[in-house]
Amino acid sequence: MNILWLTSWYPNRISPFDGDFIQRHALAVASCIPLTVIYVAQYGESVPVNKGEIVITNNGNLKEIVIFFSFKRTGIKIIDKMIYNWKYYSAYKKYIRQHFAGNGLPDMIHVHVPMKAGTIAQWIKSKWHIPYIVSEHSATYVPGPPDSFKNRSLYYRKRVASVFRKASAVTSVSQHDGYLIKKIFSLKEVNVIRNVVDTDHFYYEGNSKNDPFSFIHVSAMNYQKNIEGIIAAFAVLAKQRKDWRLQLIGNDSNDIKKMITAAGIQDKVLLPGEISNAAVAQQMQRSNALVMFSRYENFPCVIIEALCCGLPVIASRVAGIPEAVNDSNGILVDNGNVQQLAEALAAIMEVYERFNRKEIAAHAASQYNYGLIARQFISLYKTVLTETDPPST
Repeated sequence: MNILWLTSWYPNRISPFDGDFIQRHALAVASCIPLTVIYVAQYGESVPVNKGEIVITNNGNLKEIVIFFSFKRTGIKIIDKMIYNWKYYSAYKKYIRQHFAGNGLPDMIHVHVPMKAGTIAQWIKSKWHIPYIVSEHSATYVPGPPDSFKNRSLYYRKRVASVFRKASAVTSVSQHDGYLIKKIFSLKEVNVIRNVVDTDHFYYEGNSKNDPFSFIHVSAMNYQKNIEGIIAAFAVLAKQRKDWRLQLIGNDSNDIKKMITAAGIQDKVLLPGEISNAAVAQQMQRSNALVMFSRYENFPCVIIEALCCGLPVIASRVAGIPEAVNDSNGILVDNGNVQQLAEALAAIMEVYERFNRKEIAAHAASQYNYGLIARQFISLYKTVLTETDPPST
């Protein structure tokens, strides 16, 4: 079985966390079969790249190919967009031809995030009759994102619709998002294959005896993650009790530091910045609970990683989060309700002993491990291939 992945997002030297959840899926599948991933980095002239720069990484069964391109802006928006897209698609098509010439045709293309990689999959399908499937990871279809699907141009929406409708199969990481995709694009079926956790790093290490009680939050700390709401809730908690600390892991901007100081909780909050996934796992294992207060989501990796470490989770009741968090492993609060979040923070400290961290971790590990997710993808590949004619040579 020769499967080629084309991704619209993927970690790279310029943006090491861009689409890291896709890379985790790749590592899971590569634990069972050889896999090649091709990603054309979508960056403009502000990023220094060498002409024709290609970075190839081999990691066991997984081969990752990241292609960079650059262009000069004219200052005329519509012309810049046309040149940029032409360079992007030219770079992708050129490398695809080279890859096929040197490695033969794959049995199937697996697209991760429909735009823009999905349009390359359509070109491959029309030229070589190779089927493709699409996995959607984004939160673009739910209410809230400034760049939500409904706010995109008609041209963009039609291109995405075409990618989905011509795919041999479509997957989503949550039932919630899968339902929206099925409804918006009038699809017969959307398969749910969850995000995956590296349980060699994220696992239960024993109950943490923390004094003070240790909360942890991990994210890009942008508008979506509602950091200001988290800070406001902890400011309320600080008026009730002092036996806690909060670790905010991610891109800690000066604005966030100012908000923390203005809330008067600077002596309670740690800001280690961006750290590796392995380091995140260690910090989770030393913490008591994860806090997420996102305005919108799909199915966040950080939540299931925390669960695999046995952490109870406090999170907003949005999109696919209730599919992972329930009364046995956390507390859900209404989206944007700071008072509810503050009450949940206090409540989890009061009733913490009722959460069985070992059971939380065992259940999560059984749902989100590499082996299970890999088998689900491979089963889907086999189903599609049995229903499809072989590629044209």
